[in-house]
Amino acid sequence: MFYVVRNREKDRGTKPTPAEKVWLRVLGTMNEYQARLYVAEKALQLGRGGVSHLSQLTGMSRVTITQGLSDLRGRTDLRGAAGRVRNPGGGRKKIEDVNPAMSRRLKDIVEETTAGDPMSPPKMDG
Repeated sequence: MFYVVRNREKDRGTKPTPAEKVWLRVLGTMNEYQARLYVAEKALQLGRGGVSHLSQLTGMSRVTITQGLSDLRGRTDLRGAAGRVRNPGGGRKKIEDVNPAMSRRLKDIVEETTAGDPMSPPKMDG
């Protein structure tokens, strides 16, 4: 699951109706793209104020819901649920790739603060 639904009932005073509770459970099983389209469709059904209400209810940003509305209203076909949600190579690079010396420096720090195996003879630093 890529999108985590956050119920902001305590923060905003938005209490989900029984029907909303059901579809919030379903929403939690969808990836980001599917969730965006699903919430956008619900916003269309609600009409005026739907985007704001659903943003408060789900924790999804208004911009994301608006992008979903654009996707639904667009002339291009919606892409299927199969395959990747994000483009390959997205996200933060591994620290080892960005700074190769970091691995050795971290190992040195850990070694100097590690007491060692309690079953082996103590190390004598001199």
